[in-house]
Amino acid sequence: MHLFLSTLVACSTATDTGPAPDTGDSGDTAEEIVPVWKQYPIQTNAALQGIYASGSGVYVVGKKYAWSGNGGEFTYMDIDVDDADITDLWGQGKDEDAVLAASTSLGTVAQYTGTGGWTTGTMGDTSELKGVGGDSPTNLYAVGWGRAWSYDGAAWTYEDIPDANAKLNDVYGVGAKAFAIGEEGYALVRSDGTWKESATGVEVALHGISGSGVNDVWAVGEGGTVLHFDGTTWTTEEDVPTTATLWAVFVPEEGVVYAVGSGGTALRRKGGAWESLPTGIVNGNALYAVHGVSASNVWASGATGMVIQYKDE
Repeated sequence: MHLFLSTLVACSTATDTGPAPDTGDSGDTAEEIVPVWKQYPIQTNAALQGIYASGSGVYVVGKKYAWSGNGGEFTYMDIDVDDADITDLWGQGKDEDAVLAASTSLGTVAQYTGTGGWTTGTMGDTSELKGVGGDSPTNLYAVGWGRAWSYDGAAWTYEDIPDANAKLNDVYGVGAKAFAIGEEGYALVRSDGTWKESATGVEVALHGISGSGVNDVWAVGEGGTVLHFDGTTWTTEEDVPTTATLWAVFVPEEGVVYAVGSGGTALRRKGGAWESLPTGIVNGNALYAVHGVSASNVWASGATGMVIQYKDE
């Protein structure tokens, strides 16, 4: 992969038509409660599909755009993905040491360094990538419908999966081990360079995956579905306080899990129990991504440029 350096520039705002707001039912009651998240909306109609937070900074992506934020103020970043939609975002480090990777609908991965800006590399396949994840800039994974790739810091390598028709939506990786989830409850576990099917016990679409390690992996999806993998078996969480579609999950540490989804839904699992964290988002807008600086400082992004922050103070 040839990387071409670009510089980080700023402009006032970016606008586009973007997708229509998600008007799905949140699955929660209509009871009026006080929001615990603070809103930092970006002036765009784009659905923000990926977010990464570290230190005082936060990065968000959606459509063909990217922004960096500090203190709730967001600046447009110069990124060229050939009119592709950006589908997911992974990151590590902060400030000038930040490294990001963004998957796109044209089968490319845009990579960012704090000193070099964004560059976009091709895999020789224009099929849409749905998710990207890993634990370092030299150990990344990307998945899409019917495909999986690994990255060693120099090149992306296509990897065979058991079912070429499997519709994979997201991936989480730690070292040589990786986990991918997708439509109809489908899941894969990668070990020793080989992907193998892993029975989840559910048949609903799974959209997001994260973990604190290979024995503490979480996946979320339709109907408020939440799954946990302990290194051997997937189990379905009970008493999840929503039936909303959950689009993303973040696990800052073992024992703490955040999940976000349709209708502005935001949940946290702590001390073995789930609770709702009211966002104050109206018009049924969905949240599509969640990440955080720590277990007590978490960011989420979603439809029509919405960015929110939760601090457990």
